Amino acid sequence: MSPQIHAAAKPADEAVPNDLIPVPINNEEKEVPERKAGHYRTNDKKLIVGTIIMMFLLCLSWSAQWASFALPYWRGDKYHTGGLFQVCGNTEFRYDPATTDIYPDTTHEWRCEPFEQYVDRFQQLFKDYPTGDWYVQAGSAKKMIVVSRWFEALTTSMDMFFGVTTAYVVVYPHSDPDKQTKNLKLALIGVLLTPVWTICDQFIQMAYWNSIGVGIFNHEVQTYLYASGDISWISSVIDLILQVSCLAFGVRRAWRLKDEAAAKAGIKITSHDA
Repeated sequence: MSPQIHAAAKPADEAVPNDLIPVPINNEEKEVPERKAGHYRTNDKKLIVGTIIMMFLLCLSWSAQWASFALPYWRGDKYHTGGLFQVCGNTEFRYDPATTDIYPDTTHEWRCEPFEQYVDRFQQLFKDYPTGDWYVQAGSAKKMIVVSRWFEALTTSMDMFFGVTTAYVVVYPHSDPDKQTKNLKLALIGVLLTPVWTICDQFIQMAYWNSIGVGIFNHEVQTYLYASGDISWISSVIDLILQVSCLAFGVRRAWRLKDEAAAKAGIKITSHDA
């Protein structure tokens, strides 16, 4: 009998080479390998690049917001411009008791002075009428400007905090789907609530600029807000769009990568797995 025929005639257990290990067939559904618990850095280059671009644009926006916070261009007319810390102008006012109104009077070179100092000088126009509306409302403006300062500082600070949070939850997602979903929801809530403070401050400012004679002679709606006011709400809207878009893009990319990995492994995933 030839060696080939003799080998074929051997029992099955003797014909299997010694270096091969039999693997039992498992018909159960395959499972996605679990990651270590905690946050991990995504390997999605498109997502990382997109987040870097978002952060660059947000940094420009935040710089503009802090600049508008300090500049005296929140409200004004051709006689004065006012900011959260200074009021600038070249005109003094005159008060007419008969009409209980103010009018432009003497002029001087353009100069700026602290907000509180300007209000104190403005109140002197009505020192003979300490219970009048002008005097009382000007005094209230000194208190309301403090509220505006805190609102604007809080808005920009929250904007920065949730901007960084958005980038983190997208680039460093949590391995636990439930915790990652919770993180995304919290980031979204913060992003949506941040512009509310800017809107509230715009309404607050409507109550005191005219009462100190700043912007009272500006009857053109298109210039009702000066540069700082425009920068404040425009940058807030831009930041909102950027951060919501980043969160949405991060969720889409995560789903796509999960689907692609599952398709290669022949695994079907559910929403809980993503």
